[in-house]
Amino acid sequence: MFIKEPDKSSNFVNCTLILPCVSVGNVGQLAADLLISNFSFERVGYIVHPSLLPCIGNNPYAVARDTLCHMTTCCEVYQNTDAKLVIMQQRAPFVKKKGKEFASWLVSWIKESHFAQVIVLTSSFAQERIDQQLSGPPFRILLTNEMDKKFGDELKNQLSWKELERRHSLPTPSPLQICENGTGSQVLYMPGSGIAKQIFEKCQDLPVLVLLMFVSEGDNAGDAVAMADQLNKWLKLKWPQNVDTGSGTRNPTTWSIPSSWRLVFGSTFDPILFQ
Repeated sequence: MFIKEPDKSSNFVNCTLILPCVSVGNVGQLAADLLISNFSFERVGYIVHPSLLPCIGNNPYAVARDTLCHMTTCCEVYQNTDAKLVIMQQRAPFVKKKGKEFASWLVSWIKESHFAQVIVLTSSFAQERIDQQLSGPPFRILLTNEMDKKFGDELKNQLSWKELERRHSLPTPSPLQICENGTGSQVLYMPGSGIAKQIFEKCQDLPVLVLLMFVSEGDNAGDAVAMADQLNKWLKLKWPQNVDTGSGTRNPTTWSIPSSWRLVFGSTFDPILFQ
C-alpha cells in the first residue's frame, strides 16, 4: 500500500518512475541515493507491504546544517515535480520467498498510477558474464516493445547502450550455440538482479527500460556513480547551481555524496586504542 504524506501530492500521471532493485552490491539503490540527494527530490510518501522487512532510521540525506530529524522507513517514494521523476527507494530486503508477491503488487501500483515510463536499475554478478560481455562497458539494457518504439533508436544508437545477450542454455551457452544463434530471443539470465526480471516480464505492455550493470560485491560506491552518470546521459537532469552541502558549496557538475554513505562500513576505530 502506498501512503502519501498529508501535505504532498500523489499525482504521478505522465511521470517517469525510477525503480532501483535490491541486487548485487545494491548499485541501483546507491545510484538512486545520488539522484535523490543531488536533484532536489522530496519525500511524498512511503510503501507498506507484508513482503518487506521492517526497518527505521534517520534521514539519510541530511546535511551538516540540519537540526531536525526525519524518520526513514524501509520503502519510500520521492518526487521531483519539475523533472516529472519519481523514485521508489527500497532500503530493506524481502521476507524470504515474498519477492514475487511484492513484484505483483508493484506492477499493479505502476499501472494504477499511470506512469509514462519505468526505469529499473539493477545489477548482476560479474563472474557470470559470457565471452561477449567481458570487454567494453559493463552496462546492458532490456527494452519492452513500447519502450523500444519510443526511445529505442536514441538508447541503442545515440547512447550506444547494448541489449542484454540472451542465452539458449543456463548458466552458459556452448560456443556452437553462440555462433549459430547469436543473441536470439531465448532465456534472460540475470543472476543477482532481484525482482528486475519479474518486473520486466510483467510489464510487457508498458514502456519499461532495465538498466543493468555487471558488478562484484564490495565497495560499490564507484559503480553507483557510474550508473548514475549513465542514466543522466539520457535524462539530462539539470545540475543545481552553487549547491550548499552544509559545509560550503561544490562543483555543480560532480556528484554530492549523501552523508549516510560515510557509515556504509561502520564507524572508524578510535586512534587512542593504538597509543
